[in-house]
Amino acid sequence: MSPGRSWSTPTRRPANWTLGEAISVAILLQKNDQLAEAEKLYGAIFETAPDNPDALHYAGVLAHQLGRSDEACRSHRKSLALVPNRADCYSNLGIIYQAQGKLPSAIAAYRRAHFARSRSRECAQQSRRAAAGDRQTRSKPKLRIEPPFASTPLTSMPTPTSASCSRH
Repeated sequence: MSPGRSWSTPTRRPANWTLGEAISVAILLQKNDQLAEAEKLYGAIFETAPDNPDALHYAGVLAHQLGRSDEACRSHRKSLALVPNRADCYSNLGIIYQAQGKLPSAIAAYRRAHFARSRSRECAQQSRRAAAGDRQTRSKPKLRIEPPFASTPLTSMPTPTSASCSRH
């Protein structure tokens, strides 16, 4: 970038930026609340790479920031179709569903994120918070959470011991 060029008004992808650099600049614009500029840059990115999973994911984040949650969901799902086990994308999809009040979908997305990134404490906490919020705000219908091993016959699952299952 030349010394006199401003970060605040990129209207198209400069010829000397790589795709990764353009996406990074768009993310920086988002983080600095320059959402209109970020949207223009994503538009230019999609002219070159319409199926880039990173651009789709972060454009979905931007759409949610702009209040276009349905568009955000579509963008995240398209990104996930290209890269199915992307924990950050599932986590952001959960945030969108939770904001829309679609708590069972939010919990499912958070769980997918948690299993995609098994060490993610944040996703596990978000899932528990969403489940707790659902129980506190609605009495019917009851929230039904299916464990990932629901299709596994109980006879093939190990029996818990009293030491591993304590009630509080």
